[in-house]
Amino acid sequence: MNILAFLRKNAWLTGLVIFFIVAFLLNNTEKLTFKSFQTEQLKPESTPPAPEISKTKKPDIVAKDDNKSNYSLDSKGQTSLQPITIPRPVSSANVAARISHAIESSLRPKVEPLPDFSGIIDVKTKKTRFFDYLGQLARTANNKIVQIRKEIQRMQPHRLTKQQVQRLNRLSKSHKIKTKVAAEQIDLLLRKIDTVPAALVLAQAANESAWGTSRFAIQGNNLFGQWCFSLGCGLIPSGRPEGESYEVRKFKNPQESVDAYIRNLNSHASYIGLRRIRECLINNDQTVTARALSAGLISYSSRGVDYIDDIRSMIRINQLEPWQKSWWGNSDQHPCSELVQLIRPIIITEDPIHGITIPGEP
Repeated sequence: MNILAFLRKNAWLTGLVIFFIVAFLLNNTEKLTFKSFQTEQLKPESTPPAPEISKTKKPDIVAKDDNKSNYSLDSKGQTSLQPITIPRPVSSANVAARISHAIESSLRPKVEPLPDFSGIIDVKTKKTRFFDYLGQLARTANNKIVQIRKEIQRMQPHRLTKQQVQRLNRLSKSHKIKTKVAAEQIDLLLRKIDTVPAALVLAQAANESAWGTSRFAIQGNNLFGQWCFSLGCGLIPSGRPEGESYEVRKFKNPQESVDAYIRNLNSHASYIGLRRIRECLINNDQTVTARALSAGLISYSSRGVDYIDDIRSMIRINQLEPWQKSWWGNSDQHPCSELVQLIRPIIITEDPIHGITIPGEP
């Protein structure tokens, strides 16, 4: 295993070692600075030879030698040392946070460009390549989520650094949290920010991007059909109704698309149902599955329940996660079953004899 691979695999260990090294260096630097200052103060003062002063001018000038040793001339022509200013030590917490961020950035897996899936003729091969590619993006995105949660969990509401306050405010803004109370921010962020099953990421990406072959995927690295609303932020869909201004967002790379998709599920009010299902399963020590969370996607598409059926079929047919015939979601005995029930629209059929009727009614 080469060094780079080892560092990526053991990023947390590398970060921990560097943190202790920096803390040690900062601690000793502060001690040495203070000791040096004390030594200088204890030395007997030696008056450097006063420069020749013109009798016609007042001797209140500041003289500096080539080594920039500070001394001034008082009204009697005597020299006096200027007070030494000790640089304010850098916060160990801030340095550690910056180094941790640098380590995460340097060890983050390189994002490979979107493969040319349209050039793969064999369906089975195309699916395998697509799921392998998206699987890596999903793992990276969820790893970021795990790191953010750990960062938030380490925060103490009454002992926050300036950088932590700024971080909390940024996260709160991006996740649509309005409170400015630190303890409430932390609680709400931990309820909102959590991982999404890879099976759901893969199924929706395949559905929304036509297996990575759509125009939005190829030209904009957009795998989930995310919209944006500022002029020039993305690609204009051909079927956009007249008077509408939304565009399909463009991303620098496919990883950004996956990151934004998970952030959307974790923050937008339309997916509060998905987040409640996830929270219920976690609180009851149950596995969070894509099948369960898909019930919270009712607002993701105008097709509603039919869209959820398509996503679940994608998960089941492609075996993206274990599929149980006897599922707890179909039972009223499970504490979370009520949250995953789908309300299907009533289908009105036409009876040529009795006119329009609704099934189930006389």
